[in-house]
Amino acid sequence: MATSLRNVVLTALSVLPTVRSVAEIPAKTVDFAASMLRPKADCTGNPACTCNLLRSTLTGVNTTLLPSDGAIFTDWEDENYSAACRLPAACIVNPKNAQDVSTVMNILSRTGTKFAVRSGGHNYIPGFASIDQDGVLVSLAMLNSTVLSSDKKTAKIGPGSRWEAVYDTLVPEGLTVVGGRVGPVGVGGLMLGGGLSYFATQRGLAFDNVKSYEVVLANGSIVTATANNRYSDLYKGLRGGANNYGIVTSYELYTYSVGDFYVDARAYSPDQTSDFLHAVTEYQKEGQLDPLSSIQLLSTGPTILLLYNEPAQQPKAFDAFYALGAYTPILPAFNGTLLDILALTGSRFSAGDVRTYGETFAHIADGDLMVELYDIFVEETSSLPSGAEGVWVPNPVAASVATLGKQYGGNLLGLSAVPQDWYEWFITWTDPTQDATIWNISQQITQRCTNATKAKGLDLPYLFMNTAGKTQNVLNSYGPANVAYIKSIAAKYDPGQVFQKLQNDGFLIRKL
Repeated sequence: MATSLRNVVLTALSVLPTVRSVAEIPAKTVDFAASMLRPKADCTGNPACTCNLLRSTLTGVNTTLLPSDGAIFTDWEDENYSAACRLPAACIVNPKNAQDVSTVMNILSRTGTKFAVRSGGHNYIPGFASIDQDGVLVSLAMLNSTVLSSDKKTAKIGPGSRWEAVYDTLVPEGLTVVGGRVGPVGVGGLMLGGGLSYFATQRGLAFDNVKSYEVVLANGSIVTATANNRYSDLYKGLRGGANNYGIVTSYELYTYSVGDFYVDARAYSPDQTSDFLHAVTEYQKEGQLDPLSSIQLLSTGPTILLLYNEPAQQPKAFDAFYALGAYTPILPAFNGTLLDILALTGSRFSAGDVRTYGETFAHIADGDLMVELYDIFVEETSSLPSGAEGVWVPNPVAASVATLGKQYGGNLLGLSAVPQDWYEWFITWTDPTQDATIWNISQQITQRCTNATKAKGLDLPYLFMNTAGKTQNVLNSYGPANVAYIKSIAAKYDPGQVFQKLQNDGFLIRKL
Protein backbone atom coordinates (compact mmCIF):
# COMPACT_ATOMS: atom_id res chain seq x y z
CA MET A 1 0.00 0.00 0.00
CA ALA A 2 1.32 3.42 -0.91
CA THR A 3 2.98 5.62 1.67
CA SER A 4 0.38 8.30 0.97
CA LEU A 5 -2.37 5.98 2.19
CA ARG A 6 -0.36 5.25 5.33
CA ASN A 7 -0.17 8.98 5.96
CA VAL A 8 -3.93 9.36 5.43
CA VAL A 9 -4.60 6.55 7.92
CA LEU A 10 -2.24 7.97 10.54
CA THR A 11 -3.72 11.44 10.10
CA ALA A 12 -7.21 10.05 10.62
CA LEU A 13 -6.19 8.10 13.70
CA SER A 14 -4.19 10.95 15.20
CA VAL A 15 -7.27 13.09 15.69
CA LEU A 16 -8.73 10.59 18.12
CA PRO A 17 -8.19 11.41 21.81
CA THR A 18 -5.81 9.14 23.68
CA VAL A 19 -6.36 10.21 27.28
CA ARG A 20 -10.07 10.82 27.65
CA SER A 21 -12.98 8.62 28.62
CA VAL A 22 -15.32 7.08 26.08
CA ALA A 23 -18.11 9.44 27.01
CA GLU A 24 -15.95 12.46 26.15
CA ILE A 25 -15.00 11.43 22.61
CA PRO A 26 -17.14 13.47 20.17
CA ALA A 27 -19.06 11.30 17.73
CA LYS A 28 -18.08 13.53 14.84
CA THR A 29 -14.40 12.87 15.52
CA VAL A 30 -14.94 9.12 15.28
CA ASP A 31 -17.01 9.55 12.11
CA PHE A 32 -14.26 11.70 10.59
CA ALA A 33 -11.63 9.04 11.18
CA ALA A 34 -13.89 6.37 9.75
CA SER A 35 -14.61 8.43 6.65
CA MET A 36 -10.89 8.93 6.07
CA LEU A 37 -10.36 5.15 6.11
CA ARG A 38 -13.29 3.85 4.15
CA PRO A 39 -12.82 5.47 0.74
CA LYS A 40 -9.18 4.36 0.55
CA ALA A 41 -9.38 0.92 2.15
CA ASP A 42 -12.75 -0.71 2.71
CA CYS A 43 -11.52 -3.89 4.38
CA THR A 44 -14.81 -4.89 5.96
CA GLY A 45 -15.02 -8.67 6.02
CA ASN A 46 -11.58 -9.02 4.46
CA PRO A 47 -8.86 -9.93 6.98
CA ALA A 48 -6.18 -10.00 4.28
CA CYS A 49 -7.01 -6.40 3.38
CA THR A 50 -6.86 -5.43 7.06
CA CYS A 51 -3.46 -7.10 7.37
CA ASN A 52 -2.14 -5.11 4.42
CA LEU A 53 -3.51 -1.93 5.99
CA LEU A 54 -1.79 -2.76 9.28
CA ARG A 55 1.47 -3.51 7.50
CA SER A 56 1.40 -0.21 5.65
CA THR A 57 0.40 1.81 8.72
CA LEU A 58 2.77 0.44 11.37
CA THR A 59 6.48 0.70 10.75
CA GLY A 60 9.35 -1.34 12.13
CA VAL A 61 10.89 -4.78 11.76
CA ASN A 62 8.39 -7.64 12.20
CA THR A 63 5.60 -5.23 13.17
CA THR A 64 3.10 -7.02 10.91
CA LEU A 65 3.85 -10.53 9.72
CA LEU A 66 1.99 -12.41 6.99
CA PRO A 67 1.96 -16.18 6.31
CA SER A 68 3.90 -15.41 3.14
CA ASP A 69 6.80 -14.26 5.33
CA GLY A 70 7.59 -17.93 5.90
CA ALA A 71 9.79 -19.04 8.77
CA ILE A 72 9.66 -15.77 10.70
CA PHE A 73 5.86 -15.92 10.70
CA THR A 74 5.97 -19.53 11.88
CA ASP A 75 8.38 -18.64 14.67
CA TRP A 76 5.96 -16.00 15.99
CA GLU A 77 3.00 -18.35 15.59
CA ASP A 78 4.83 -21.00 17.60
CA GLU A 79 5.11 -18.70 20.64
CA ASN A 80 1.88 -20.26 21.92
CA TYR A 81 2.69 -22.73 24.69
CA SER A 82 0.37 -25.50 23.49
CA ALA A 83 0.75 -26.71 19.91
CA ALA A 84 -3.05 -26.98 19.75
CA CYS A 85 -3.20 -23.18 20.07
CA ARG A 86 -0.93 -22.42 17.12
CA LEU A 87 -3.66 -21.36 14.73
CA PRO A 88 -2.99 -19.88 11.26
CA ALA A 89 -3.88 -16.20 11.74
CA ALA A 90 -4.35 -13.97 8.70
CA CYS A 91 -1.45 -11.99 10.13
CA ILE A 92 0.37 -11.33 13.38
CA VAL A 93 0.75 -7.70 14.41
CA ASN A 94 3.41 -6.75 16.97
CA PRO A 95 2.78 -3.24 18.33
CA LYS A 96 5.79 -1.63 20.01
CA ASN A 97 3.99 0.70 22.41
CA ALA A 98 0.56 1.81 23.61
CA GLN A 99 0.15 4.22 20.69
CA ASP A 100 0.69 1.34 18.25
CA VAL A 101 -1.92 -0.69 20.11
CA SER A 102 -4.27 2.27 19.82
CA THR A 103 -3.69 2.39 16.07
CA VAL A 104 -4.28 -1.35 15.78
CA MET A 105 -7.54 -1.19 17.73
CA ASN A 106 -8.82 1.66 15.59
CA ILE A 107 -8.10 -0.26 12.40
CA LEU A 108 -9.63 -3.49 13.70
CA SER A 109 -12.77 -1.78 14.95
CA ARG A 110 -13.22 0.33 11.77
CA THR A 111 -12.86 -2.71 9.52
CA GLY A 112 -14.84 -5.05 11.75
CA THR A 113 -11.95 -7.53 11.76
CA LYS A 114 -11.86 -10.34 14.30
CA PHE A 115 -8.83 -10.49 16.55
CA ALA A 116 -7.17 -12.29 19.45
CA VAL A 117 -4.67 -10.85 21.92
CA ARG A 118 -1.59 -12.77 23.10
CA SER A 119 0.86 -11.76 25.81
CA GLY A 120 3.06 -14.77 26.58
CA GLY A 121 0.81 -17.39 25.01
CA HIS A 122 0.70 -19.73 28.00
CA ASN A 123 -3.09 -20.11 27.89
CA TYR A 124 -3.80 -23.61 26.57
CA ILE A 125 -7.28 -23.00 25.17
CA PRO A 126 -7.30 -22.79 21.35
CA GLY A 127 -8.72 -19.45 20.22
CA PHE A 128 -8.20 -17.54 23.47
CA ALA A 129 -4.74 -16.18 22.61
CA SER A 130 -4.82 -17.34 19.00
CA ILE A 131 -7.02 -17.07 15.92
CA ASP A 132 -7.29 -18.68 12.50
CA GLN A 133 -7.21 -17.09 9.05
CA ASP A 134 -10.45 -15.21 9.78
CA GLY A 135 -8.65 -12.67 11.94
CA VAL A 136 -5.59 -10.89 13.30
CA LEU A 137 -3.41 -12.04 16.19
CA VAL A 138 -2.33 -9.02 18.24
CA SER A 139 0.92 -10.07 19.90
CA LEU A 140 2.09 -7.95 22.83
CA ALA A 141 5.53 -9.55 22.86
CA MET A 142 7.32 -6.29 22.05
CA LEU A 143 5.77 -4.57 25.06
CA ASN A 144 8.28 -6.30 27.26
CA SER A 145 10.10 -3.71 29.35
CA THR A 146 10.51 -3.61 33.12
CA VAL A 147 11.17 -0.08 34.35
CA LEU A 148 11.83 0.59 38.02
CA SER A 149 10.60 3.93 39.36
CA SER A 150 13.14 6.46 40.61
CA ASP A 151 12.14 5.78 44.22
CA LYS A 152 12.15 2.01 43.53
CA LYS A 153 8.67 1.63 45.05
CA THR A 154 7.00 0.48 41.84
CA ALA A 155 7.92 -1.09 38.51
CA LYS A 156 6.12 -0.62 35.20
CA ILE A 157 6.01 -3.94 33.38
CA GLY A 158 4.88 -4.67 29.84
CA PRO A 159 2.34 -7.48 29.30
CA GLY A 160 4.61 -9.20 26.78
CA SER A 161 7.46 -9.66 29.23
CA ARG A 162 8.19 -13.03 30.82
CA TRP A 163 8.45 -13.31 34.58
CA GLU A 164 12.04 -14.54 34.36
CA ALA A 165 12.98 -11.29 32.61
CA VAL A 166 11.09 -9.24 35.21
CA TYR A 167 12.92 -10.92 38.07
CA ASP A 168 16.25 -10.69 36.25
CA THR A 169 15.80 -6.92 36.35
CA LEU A 170 14.50 -6.56 39.90
CA VAL A 171 16.21 -9.23 42.02
CA PRO A 172 19.73 -7.75 41.60
CA GLU A 173 18.22 -4.56 43.09
CA GLY A 174 17.08 -6.55 46.14
CA LEU A 175 13.47 -6.21 44.97
CA THR A 176 10.62 -8.26 43.57
CA VAL A 177 6.98 -7.93 42.62
CA VAL A 178 4.11 -10.30 43.28
CA GLY A 179 4.21 -12.24 40.02
CA GLY A 180 4.44 -15.64 38.39
CA ARG A 181 6.10 -18.76 39.74
CA VAL A 182 7.34 -20.11 36.38
CA GLY A 183 9.82 -17.99 34.46
CA PRO A 184 8.65 -18.49 30.84
CA VAL A 185 5.03 -17.51 31.64
CA GLY A 186 3.98 -14.13 30.24
CA VAL A 187 2.98 -11.20 32.40
CA GLY A 188 -0.32 -10.18 30.80
CA GLY A 189 -2.39 -13.34 31.11
CA LEU A 190 -1.26 -14.09 34.63
CA MET A 191 -2.06 -10.57 35.79
CA LEU A 192 -5.54 -10.51 34.26
CA GLY A 193 -6.40 -13.92 35.71
CA GLY A 194 -5.37 -13.09 39.27
CA GLY A 195 -1.97 -14.70 39.49
CA LEU A 196 -0.63 -17.03 42.17
CA SER A 197 2.87 -16.30 43.41
CA TYR A 198 5.34 -17.38 46.07
CA PHE A 199 4.11 -14.41 48.11
CA ALA A 200 0.35 -15.09 47.95
CA THR A 201 -0.07 -15.88 51.65
CA GLN A 202 1.77 -12.68 52.56
CA ARG A 203 0.66 -10.32 49.74
CA GLY A 204 -2.46 -11.76 48.10
CA LEU A 205 -2.85 -12.36 44.39
CA ALA A 206 -0.69 -10.64 41.79
CA PHE A 207 -3.42 -8.27 40.64
CA ASP A 208 -4.07 -7.21 44.23
CA ASN A 209 -0.65 -5.54 44.04
CA VAL A 210 -1.22 -3.33 40.98
CA LYS A 211 -0.86 0.43 41.49
CA SER A 212 -2.02 1.36 37.99
CA TYR A 213 -3.02 -0.05 34.63
CA GLU A 214 -2.37 1.60 31.28
CA VAL A 215 -5.23 0.49 29.04
CA VAL A 216 -6.09 0.93 25.36
CA LEU A 217 -9.86 0.99 24.99
CA ALA A 218 -11.87 -0.20 22.00
CA ASN A 219 -11.93 3.24 20.38
CA GLY A 220 -8.16 3.71 20.72
CA SER A 221 -8.21 5.90 23.83
CA ILE A 222 -5.23 5.36 26.12
CA VAL A 223 -6.10 5.76 29.80
CA THR A 224 -4.33 5.13 33.10
CA ALA A 225 -6.53 3.57 35.77
CA THR A 226 -5.70 3.74 39.48
CA ALA A 227 -7.63 3.16 42.68
CA ASN A 228 -8.13 6.89 43.18
CA ASN A 229 -8.37 8.61 39.80
CA ARG A 230 -11.30 9.13 37.44
CA TYR A 231 -10.88 5.58 36.10
CA SER A 232 -11.05 3.90 39.51
CA ASP A 233 -14.06 1.87 38.37
CA LEU A 234 -12.03 0.47 35.47
CA TYR A 235 -9.16 -0.24 37.87
CA LYS A 236 -11.46 -2.33 40.03
CA GLY A 237 -12.99 -3.97 36.97
CA LEU A 238 -9.59 -5.20 35.83
CA ARG A 239 -9.21 -7.15 39.07
CA GLY A 240 -11.32 -9.98 37.74
CA GLY A 241 -12.91 -8.71 34.52
CA ALA A 242 -9.97 -9.79 32.35
CA ASN A 243 -10.06 -8.76 28.67
CA ASN A 244 -13.64 -7.52 28.55
CA TYR A 245 -12.80 -3.79 28.47
CA GLY A 246 -9.57 -3.16 26.58
CA ILE A 247 -5.94 -4.15 26.17
CA VAL A 248 -3.65 -3.51 29.13
CA THR A 249 -0.32 -2.20 27.81
CA SER A 250 1.45 -1.68 31.15
CA TYR A 251 1.10 -2.87 34.74
CA GLU A 252 2.57 -0.69 37.46
CA LEU A 253 3.25 -3.07 40.35
CA TYR A 254 4.34 -2.33 43.89
CA THR A 255 7.83 -3.62 44.66
CA TYR A 256 8.92 -5.39 47.84
CA SER A 257 12.31 -6.17 49.33
CA VAL A 258 13.50 -9.72 48.74
CA GLY A 259 16.56 -11.66 49.83
CA ASP A 260 17.37 -15.35 49.92
CA PHE A 261 14.80 -18.11 50.41
CA TYR A 262 15.06 -21.43 52.14
CA VAL A 263 14.54 -23.89 49.27
CA ASP A 264 13.79 -27.58 49.78
CA ALA A 265 12.64 -29.66 46.78
CA ARG A 266 11.79 -33.22 47.72
CA ALA A 267 9.99 -36.28 46.31
CA TYR A 268 8.20 -38.88 48.38
CA SER A 269 7.48 -42.41 47.22
CA PRO A 270 4.16 -43.21 45.49
CA ASP A 271 3.02 -45.36 48.42
CA GLN A 272 3.20 -42.22 50.59
CA THR A 273 0.70 -40.32 48.40
CA SER A 274 -2.21 -40.50 50.84
CA ASP A 275 -0.08 -39.37 53.79
CA PHE A 276 1.49 -36.69 51.62
CA LEU A 277 -1.87 -35.17 50.61
CA HIS A 278 -3.01 -35.21 54.23
CA ALA A 279 0.23 -33.40 55.09
CA VAL A 280 -0.69 -30.71 52.55
CA THR A 281 -3.98 -30.14 54.39
CA GLU A 282 -2.22 -30.16 57.75
CA TYR A 283 0.17 -27.53 56.45
CA GLN A 284 -2.79 -25.41 55.36
CA LYS A 285 -4.26 -25.56 58.86
CA GLU A 286 -1.04 -24.79 60.72
CA GLY A 287 2.11 -24.04 58.71
CA GLN A 288 0.44 -21.74 56.21
CA LEU A 289 -0.42 -19.38 59.04
CA ASP A 290 3.22 -18.33 58.80
CA PRO A 291 3.03 -15.84 55.89
CA LEU A 292 6.68 -16.34 54.98
CA SER A 293 6.03 -19.95 54.03
CA SER A 294 4.75 -21.33 50.75
CA ILE A 295 4.63 -24.66 49.01
CA GLN A 296 4.30 -25.70 45.39
CA LEU A 297 3.37 -29.20 44.30
CA LEU A 298 5.50 -29.95 41.26
CA SER A 299 3.95 -32.94 39.51
CA THR A 300 1.33 -35.67 39.73
CA GLY A 301 3.29 -37.69 42.26
CA PRO A 302 4.12 -36.60 45.83
CA THR A 303 6.76 -34.05 44.82
CA ILE A 304 6.94 -30.67 46.49
CA LEU A 305 8.87 -27.42 46.72
CA LEU A 306 9.06 -25.99 50.26
CA LEU A 307 9.90 -22.28 50.32
CA TYR A 308 10.51 -19.87 53.16
CA ASN A 309 10.95 -16.18 52.40
CA GLU A 310 14.15 -15.72 54.38
CA PRO A 311 17.22 -17.87 55.04
CA ALA A 312 16.41 -20.68 57.49
CA GLN A 313 17.05 -24.29 58.40
CA GLN A 314 13.97 -26.55 58.34
CA PRO A 315 11.33 -23.92 59.21
CA LYS A 316 8.69 -25.16 61.62
CA ALA A 317 5.96 -24.26 59.12
CA PHE A 318 6.84 -27.44 57.20
CA ASP A 319 6.67 -29.87 60.14
CA ALA A 320 3.83 -31.81 58.47
CA PHE A 321 6.20 -32.79 55.63
CA TYR A 322 9.17 -33.50 57.85
CA ALA A 323 6.97 -35.97 59.75
CA LEU A 324 6.46 -38.08 56.62
CA GLY A 325 9.88 -39.63 57.03
CA ALA A 326 11.97 -40.89 54.12
CA TYR A 327 12.12 -38.87 50.93
CA THR A 328 14.41 -38.29 47.95
CA PRO A 329 15.92 -34.81 47.72
CA ILE A 330 15.61 -33.34 44.23
CA LEU A 331 18.40 -31.03 45.38
CA PRO A 332 19.90 -30.69 48.84
CA ALA A 333 18.05 -27.99 50.76
CA PHE A 334 19.73 -24.61 50.36
CA ASN A 335 19.29 -20.88 50.83
CA GLY A 336 19.03 -19.25 47.41
CA THR A 337 17.50 -16.46 45.40
CA LEU A 338 14.22 -16.18 43.57
CA LEU A 339 16.20 -16.71 40.37
CA ASP A 340 17.43 -20.05 41.73
CA ILE A 341 13.82 -21.06 42.37
CA LEU A 342 12.84 -20.21 38.79
CA ALA A 343 15.60 -22.48 37.54
CA LEU A 344 13.84 -25.34 39.35
CA THR A 345 10.29 -24.58 38.21
CA GLY A 346 11.07 -23.63 34.61
CA SER A 347 11.49 -27.30 33.74
CA ARG A 348 7.71 -27.68 34.04
CA PHE A 349 7.30 -26.04 30.63
CA SER A 350 6.65 -28.25 27.63
CA ALA A 351 8.12 -27.46 24.22
CA GLY A 352 7.98 -28.50 20.60
CA ASP A 353 4.79 -30.12 19.34
CA VAL A 354 3.30 -30.86 22.76
CA ARG A 355 -0.41 -30.14 23.01
CA THR A 356 -1.85 -29.22 26.41
CA TYR A 357 -5.32 -28.90 27.87
CA GLY A 358 -6.63 -28.79 31.42
CA GLU A 359 -9.34 -27.41 33.69
CA THR A 360 -9.84 -26.34 37.29
CA PHE A 361 -12.12 -26.46 40.32
CA ALA A 362 -11.83 -25.47 43.98
CA HIS A 363 -12.75 -26.87 47.39
CA ILE A 364 -12.27 -26.24 51.08
CA ALA A 365 -9.05 -27.88 52.28
CA ASP A 366 -9.60 -31.50 53.31
CA GLY A 367 -7.09 -34.35 53.20
CA ASP A 368 -9.57 -37.18 52.63
CA LEU A 369 -11.12 -35.30 49.73
CA MET A 370 -7.71 -34.62 48.17
CA VAL A 371 -6.96 -38.34 48.21
CA GLU A 372 -10.34 -39.16 46.65
CA LEU A 373 -9.84 -36.57 43.91
CA TYR A 374 -6.34 -37.82 43.16
CA ASP A 375 -7.67 -41.36 42.83
CA ILE A 376 -10.32 -40.13 40.37
CA PHE A 377 -7.65 -38.45 38.28
CA VAL A 378 -5.44 -41.54 38.25
CA GLU A 379 -8.39 -43.73 37.26
CA GLU A 380 -9.52 -41.46 34.43
CA THR A 381 -6.05 -40.87 33.02
CA SER A 382 -5.33 -44.61 32.98
CA SER A 383 -7.36 -44.69 29.75
CA LEU A 384 -5.35 -41.96 28.02
CA PRO A 385 -4.22 -42.84 24.50
CA SER A 386 -0.62 -43.77 23.80
CA GLY A 387 1.83 -40.93 24.33
CA ALA A 388 -0.52 -38.81 26.46
CA GLU A 389 0.23 -37.98 30.10
CA GLY A 390 -1.75 -36.41 32.93
CA VAL A 391 -0.38 -33.89 35.43
CA TRP A 392 -2.18 -33.22 38.72
CA VAL A 393 -1.20 -30.10 40.68
CA PRO A 394 -3.33 -28.83 43.58
CA ASN A 395 -2.55 -25.25 44.61
CA PRO A 396 -3.00 -24.84 48.38
CA VAL A 397 -4.37 -21.33 48.97
CA ALA A 398 -4.45 -19.64 52.37
CA ALA A 399 -7.50 -17.87 53.80
CA SER A 400 -5.36 -14.73 53.86
CA VAL A 401 -5.52 -14.53 50.05
CA ALA A 402 -9.18 -13.56 50.32
CA THR A 403 -8.71 -11.15 53.22
CA LEU A 404 -5.67 -9.45 51.66
CA GLY A 405 -7.60 -8.93 48.45
CA LYS A 406 -10.18 -6.95 50.41
CA GLN A 407 -7.54 -5.01 52.34
CA TYR A 408 -5.78 -4.03 49.11
CA GLY A 409 -8.85 -2.38 47.64
CA GLY A 410 -11.00 -5.36 46.76
CA ASN A 411 -11.23 -7.59 43.72
CA LEU A 412 -14.13 -9.24 41.91
CA LEU A 413 -13.42 -12.91 42.59
CA GLY A 414 -15.84 -13.41 45.48
CA LEU A 415 -13.37 -15.57 47.42
CA SER A 416 -14.23 -17.25 50.71
CA ALA A 417 -11.78 -16.62 53.54
CA VAL A 418 -11.02 -20.29 54.25
CA PRO A 419 -8.03 -22.55 53.50
CA GLN A 420 -8.76 -23.96 50.05
CA ASP A 421 -7.29 -25.72 47.05
CA TRP A 422 -7.38 -24.50 43.45
CA TYR A 423 -6.56 -27.23 40.98
CA GLU A 424 -4.22 -27.04 38.02
CA TRP A 425 -4.56 -30.35 36.24
CA PHE A 426 -3.78 -30.89 32.59
CA ILE A 427 -3.04 -33.49 29.94
CA THR A 428 -0.21 -33.37 27.41
CA TRP A 429 -0.10 -35.21 24.07
CA THR A 430 1.36 -34.79 20.57
CA ASP A 431 -1.04 -36.53 18.16
CA PRO A 432 -3.78 -34.16 16.88
CA THR A 433 -6.02 -37.13 16.06
CA GLN A 434 -6.31 -37.70 19.82
CA ASP A 435 -7.82 -34.24 20.48
CA ALA A 436 -11.41 -35.44 20.80
CA THR A 437 -10.46 -38.32 23.09
CA ILE A 438 -8.48 -36.00 25.36
CA TRP A 439 -11.39 -33.56 25.47
CA ASN A 440 -13.85 -36.28 26.51
CA ILE A 441 -11.55 -37.54 29.26
CA SER A 442 -11.04 -33.97 30.46
CA GLN A 443 -14.77 -33.40 30.80
CA GLN A 444 -15.13 -36.61 32.73
CA ILE A 445 -12.35 -35.64 35.14
CA THR A 446 -13.91 -32.26 35.91
CA GLN A 447 -17.41 -33.66 36.29
CA ARG A 448 -16.41 -36.48 38.62
CA CYS A 449 -14.18 -34.24 40.74
CA THR A 450 -16.76 -31.48 41.15
CA ASN A 451 -19.38 -34.10 42.01
CA ALA A 452 -17.06 -35.47 44.70
CA THR A 453 -16.48 -32.05 46.26
CA LYS A 454 -20.24 -31.39 46.32
CA ALA A 455 -20.98 -34.79 47.85
CA LYS A 456 -18.78 -33.89 50.83
CA GLY A 457 -20.20 -30.37 51.08
CA LEU A 458 -16.73 -28.91 50.52
CA ASP A 459 -17.17 -27.41 47.06
CA LEU A 460 -16.41 -23.76 46.36
CA PRO A 461 -17.91 -21.92 43.38
CA TYR A 462 -14.72 -20.06 42.46
CA LEU A 463 -12.91 -21.06 39.26
CA PHE A 464 -9.29 -19.88 38.89
CA MET A 465 -9.09 -18.17 35.49
CA ASN A 466 -5.39 -18.88 35.00
CA THR A 467 -6.00 -22.65 34.89
CA ALA A 468 -9.65 -22.85 33.76
CA GLY A 469 -10.92 -24.74 30.71
CA LYS A 470 -12.73 -23.60 27.61
CA THR A 471 -16.33 -24.17 28.69
CA GLN A 472 -15.91 -23.40 32.37
CA ASN A 473 -18.00 -20.40 33.43
CA VAL A 474 -15.30 -18.46 35.23
CA LEU A 475 -17.03 -15.09 35.45
CA ASN A 476 -20.25 -16.53 36.87
CA SER A 477 -18.20 -18.21 39.60
CA TYR A 478 -17.50 -14.73 41.02
CA GLY A 479 -21.12 -14.26 42.11
CA PRO A 480 -24.05 -12.20 40.72
CA ALA A 481 -22.98 -8.84 42.17
CA ASN A 482 -19.48 -9.08 40.71
CA VAL A 483 -20.82 -10.23 37.33
CA ALA A 484 -23.16 -7.23 37.29
CA TYR A 485 -20.19 -4.93 38.01
CA ILE A 486 -18.13 -6.43 35.18
CA LYS A 487 -21.03 -5.96 32.77
CA SER A 488 -21.49 -2.34 33.83
CA ILE A 489 -17.80 -1.52 33.30
CA ALA A 490 -17.82 -3.19 29.89
CA ALA A 491 -20.92 -1.21 28.89
CA LYS A 492 -19.25 2.04 29.97
CA TYR A 493 -15.83 1.58 28.41
CA ASP A 494 -16.78 -0.51 25.37
CA PRO A 495 -20.29 0.67 24.44
CA GLY A 496 -19.87 -0.63 20.89
CA GLN A 497 -19.06 -4.11 22.26
CA VAL A 498 -15.91 -4.40 20.18
CA PHE A 499 -14.32 -6.77 22.69
CA GLN A 500 -17.46 -8.92 22.67
CA LYS A 501 -18.25 -8.94 18.95
CA LEU A 502 -14.79 -8.97 17.40
CA GLN A 503 -12.59 -10.67 20.00
CA ASN A 504 -12.18 -14.29 18.99
CA ASP A 505 -12.69 -16.01 22.34
CA GLY A 506 -11.99 -15.75 26.04
CA PHE A 507 -13.80 -15.51 29.33
CA LEU A 508 -16.15 -12.91 27.92
CA ILE A 509 -19.44 -11.49 29.16
CA ARG A 510 -21.04 -12.31 25.80
CA LYS A 511 -21.11 -15.92 27.02
CA LEU A 512 -23.12 -15.14 30.14
